[in-house]
Order: sequence, then C-alpha cells, then structure tokens
Amino acid sequence: MQRRIFSLGGKILIAGILAVVLATGEAPATGLKPAEISFQVRKLQEENVEGPDFERTCFTAGARKIVFGQPKGWRLSNQDGGVLLLPEEAGVDGEIHVRNSAFTPDFDLAQHALEYREAASKGTPQDATNVEVQPPFLNPFPYNGWKSLGFTWNYAFFGRSMVRQVSYINLEFGVQVVVTTLAAKGDAERVNKVARQFMSSWWVKGS
Repeated sequence: MQRRIFSLGGKILIAGILAVVLATGEAPATGLKPAEISFQVRKLQEENVEGPDFERTCFTAGARKIVFGQPKGWRLSNQDGGVLLLPEEAGVDGEIHVRNSAFTPDFDLAQHALEYREAASKGTPQDATNVEVQPPFLNPFPYNGWKSLGFTWNYAFFGRSMVRQVSYINLEFGVQVVVTTLAAKGDAERVNKVARQFMSSWWVKGS
C-alpha cells in the first residue's frame, strides 16, 4: 500500500494558513450542542397570493425549517441518520451523503483542521491502495455565508479508481453538517457538482 503523507512541517503550515483565512466567521463557543438537523423529509405548504398554494420539501432543526430542492435525476433516501442521494441515471457511478457532524461549529475549522481530517479519513476503506491525500481546501460550499473545509482522497479499491471528498460545513444558524461524496474517478466532478447544487438550494425558515 502506498500513501502520500504530509510532513509535520507541512501540517503546521497548512493549519497556520487555515487559521488566518478562517479566523473570522466561526460560530462562537457556547458550551451547548446546537439543535441537530432531522433529515426526515417533510412537506411544507407555501401560500401563494398570485395563485394556488404550492408544496415544498424540507428538513427541520428545532423550530427551523430547511427548505431544499432535490437534484433532478437523483433519488433521496434516509441512511445512517442523514440523507443519501443516488443517481437514477445508469452510467453515473457515485453517491452523496449528508449528515450531522460529530463536531460542533465552535470546534474551529482552522485550528482543528488535522482533527477534522483524521475523523474524515476513517471512511476510506482499509483495503484501499495507492492512497493519495490532497491538501485541504477552503469553502467548497460558499453559500449563505457558510464556512467550510474539505478534504479529498484518491485511491484504488478492487481495481477501481475512486475519489472521496469530505466537507465540514458550518451553517448560518450554528449547526455543522458533513457532506461526503464518493465516485469513480471519471464521475467525481459530476457528482461533486450535484452535491454543490443540492446544498446551494438550502434556505432556512424560522428562528
């Protein structure tokens, strides 16, 4: 098994850069775990003064409703306490998983980048070979003032070239979620584009 591993100096440099860039905008530490998102899909009736009322889909987080749009050609189901998006179109090899993070927004993305990467790495198969860990990248989901940090692994698994990307996102109302995409190398760009489309459709109602 071959792995590309950062040197200690590289780790410190990366953490320092992230600390400078992400120093602002992090949710303040409260000592309390914020309300998690319930990923059970619910229906929300919206009043339309210009015509018939219409129905939206949403998740909930406490009193808040998180309205979202489902990507065309992808089906959504609940899995492992989150949601799983799978392509309906044959020939697209990939999946998208969104769930609550084990961390909270007050666990600073910059200061604890190495801990985030360590947690995210646990989803890489133990039997993977030719594992390459890419440098972390900032704000892969630059929507609604969110702060986010992403990690990418390239590896071979049973003869298939795979790309796995894990992103931690601090939402604007003090909740952190994890978006994980897994795709064959040739489909990775397309799957990540759908993940960005899905997350960019989120908007929050309620206090």
